[in-house]
Amino acid sequence: MDNKINSNESSIADCEIFDFMANHLGLTVIHPGGLKATQKLEDTMQINSGTKILDIACGKGSTAFYLAEKYGCSVVGIDISEKLIQEANDTCRKKKLNNQVKFLVGNAMDLPFDDNQFDAAISQGILVFVDDKIKTINEASRVIKDGGKAGWIELSWKKEPDKEFLDKVFNILHAFCLKNARTYEGWQNVFKRANIHNLVTIKGEKITGNFYDTLKEEGILNTLKIMFNSIKNSEIRNRMKKMGKFIEENQNYFGYGVYVIEKT
Repeated sequence: MDNKINSNESSIADCEIFDFMANHLGLTVIHPGGLKATQKLEDTMQINSGTKILDIACGKGSTAFYLAEKYGCSVVGIDISEKLIQEANDTCRKKKLNNQVKFLVGNAMDLPFDDNQFDAAISQGILVFVDDKIKTINEASRVIKDGGKAGWIELSWKKEPDKEFLDKVFNILHAFCLKNARTYEGWQNVFKRANIHNLVTIKGEKITGNFYDTLKEEGILNTLKIMFNSIKNSEIRNRMKKMGKFIEENQNYFGYGVYVIEKT
C-alpha cells in the first residue's frame, strides 16, 4: 500500500493510522493479523521452491522476503509507491535475494503483467484502499494460471458497525481507510460481484499481536528500534496506548478475514 511520508512531528497524534505505524513507529508488517494472518494465507497456497508468487501492494517487501527465504520460491512485489519500492530493492540487495525477488512500481487495478503469469497472488490490506475493488480482484485473478490461487487479507468487522462506532474509529484511531471495511459477509458479497464463486473464507480473531509476535515479524533490530521510538517520543507512546486500549475494548468488532480463490 502507498504509505505517504510525513516528517512533520506534530502529525504523530492525528496522522492516518498506517502512516503512523509505518513512518513514525517504524513497523514493516502492518496488515491486520500480522504474520499469523500471513501464515494462514500461505497455508492455503501450496507453496514450494518452484512457485512463482505475485505480492500485490508489497510495501517494503517484508512478506516477499519471508516467503522467498522460507520456501526458496520466486516473488515479484509491486506497489504504487516509488519510495517503498526503492526501500524494498535496497533491502533485497542487502539480503542478497536478487535472484529470487524483484520489486516493481505498479498499480493493483492495472497490473503490468500478461495473463496467466503467476502460480499465486497475495494481497494484504489493500482492498480498503482501492476505489475499484472488483477490478482489483479480477486483475489478481487474471495474472494467475489456471489452478493457481489468489488470496487477500482484509480487516473484517465481526458485526456491522454503527455510525457512532465508526466515528470513534476515525476520531480515536484515525483509521479513515476503514470506512471501506466490510463484515465477513460483506467481503464475500464483494467477491460475488466480482464473479468469484469458489471463495474460501478463513476468519481471524485478533488483529494485533503481543511483543513476541512483533519480535517474530520485525526481527530483533527493528523491534528494538520500534521500542526506542516509543520510549523517546511521548506522542508516539501516548498514541500507542490510546489505540491499544480502544482496540482491546472493542474486540467484538475487530477481526480479519483471509479470502482465497482458485482459478478454474
